[in-house]
Amino acid sequence: MPVFLVKADSKTVEEQPSWLVDLNKIYTEVFADSAQAFVAKALTQPNSWFASALFNDHLLGAALVTEEADCWKLTHLRVRKVTQRRGVASRLLNLLAVEASKNNRPLCIMGLEANTPAQALVAKLGYVDKGADKGWCSL
Repeated sequence: MPVFLVKADSKTVEEQPSWLVDLNKIYTEVFADSAQAFVAKALTQPNSWFASALFNDHLLGAALVTEEADCWKLTHLRVRKVTQRRGVASRLLNLLAVEASKNNRPLCIMGLEANTPAQALVAKLGYVDKGADKGWCSL
């Protein structure tokens, strides 16, 4: 599925209100009643934004990116259930890795301990498990 990487932060979701709706849908499938609070809080965090997969004016997947001095930490990688198994997560991670590289930062994916399918995906994409405190990192 040909998706494009967009940076969804507090400014862009103000300009594109449908993106806020899409982010809430993405995370409702995981957090149920607390999805809106999660998204709202994440949008106020310093140096954080949602790396999102855009297709036909809708966000199909997202991950929370926190820009740190030594790397970009990625958490909460999610794809809407209706679009899973179509390469959205792979494409999103590949596009995000290119952007991180342009900024001379490795990409470290955190919080995959209990998610075996996600571990298999990131291993297939070439990420290396550096332990629970560092996550799966690009080389």
